[in-house]
Parts: sequence; structure tokens; C-alpha cells
Amino acid sequence: MGSIRQGPAPRILGLTGPIACGKSTVGDLLLELGALERIDADQAVHQLMLSGTPTTGQIRSTFGPQVINPDGSVDRTALGELVFADSQALARLEAIVHPAVRQVIHSRLADVSQHTDIVVVDAVKLLQSELLELCDAVWVVCCSADTQMRRLRETRHMTEAAAQSRIAAQPSFDHTRVTTVIDNSGSREDLRREVEQAWSALIGVS
Repeated sequence: MGSIRQGPAPRILGLTGPIACGKSTVGDLLLELGALERIDADQAVHQLMLSGTPTTGQIRSTFGPQVINPDGSVDRTALGELVFADSQALARLEAIVHPAVRQVIHSRLADVSQHTDIVVVDAVKLLQSELLELCDAVWVVCCSADTQMRRLRETRHMTEAAAQSRIAAQPSFDHTRVTTVIDNSGSREDLRREVEQAWSALIGVS
């Protein structure tokens, strides 16, 4: 594991992993363990896709009114069905959303720059983003393929075909900058123990 920088800037822990592997659960545990803040890229996307935002306007112009809710916000379900079945459409969406998300994250980091506590940056495509260069450590949360499929079917009520398309659209999580892999194939208690051990190792680095 690389060293965590000291000084006036926050120490940044990058958190990523495939869909339905429990990345958000790990993020919540990190807050319980003492992380100063968790900056969630998906939450930023939700805000960017509300009614009246520039991002929503770009999405409407690119994909049409059929992906817009009556209240003017983006219908994420309809948009997902469209882009996860078409790699070119997904690329067009990412070209709209990713720069806006990076701007939100940079702004949030600037707000906590006076602290030396650990800030978690939670993003699915962290390893493919310039945000990776900000991270002092990177955790990947994974689980078995069977567990991943079961969670998508049971908790997100996806068909098998829809779940497979989401999994296929995920980026690679194999990267030399990954410092810790968290396996969330077991129970919540197993996950907590593994996260606590990794956290202890992280804050013990000098």
C-alpha cells in the first residue's frame, strides 16, 4: 500500500467496484469508522439529472423526451434501458455526465481541503478517470458472479438479460493503483470485519 500524504489537504481513499457488489455498504461502514466524508459520484449524478439542470437539458437533446419524467427530471430507468443496450449510446451519455460529475467532486474536495481526515471518493469508473490521480489509496469491492447476479435479480428486480447487460457494461477493476480488494460475497458481519481490518491498516500508514 502506498503512503497516505500528510498536510493540509485531505487524504483521499478511492472506492470503486462492480455493480451490486456492495460498494455503497462499504462506504457507509467507512463513515462509521471515522472517514470525514463520502463523496458519492452516483449521488452527484442524481442531482445533475434533476429538472432544469444543464445536464438534464443535454440528455434530453441527445436522447429525446422519452427519457424525461413529467416533472422534468431524467427517467433513469428509461435512460438505463436505452444506453445499457447500446455501447455507443452509453458513450454519449458518459461524455455528458462524467465531466459534470468530476466538477462536483472537485468542488466537494475543495470544501474539505483544510482538513487532514480521510475523504472517500466513491465512483464506479474511478480507475478510468483523472480522479484516480487524486487518490492516496484505492479499494475495490467485489463479490462472486453468482452473488452479483442474485443481488441484481432480487434487490433491483432486474431480469436476467437486464442484469447481464449491466454487468457487461462495467469497466475493468484490474489496475496497478488498487491497494486493497474487499470481498463482499459473505455476510454483513464478514464484510464489517474485513473493512475494519483494511481501515486499521490504512490509518496506520504514516
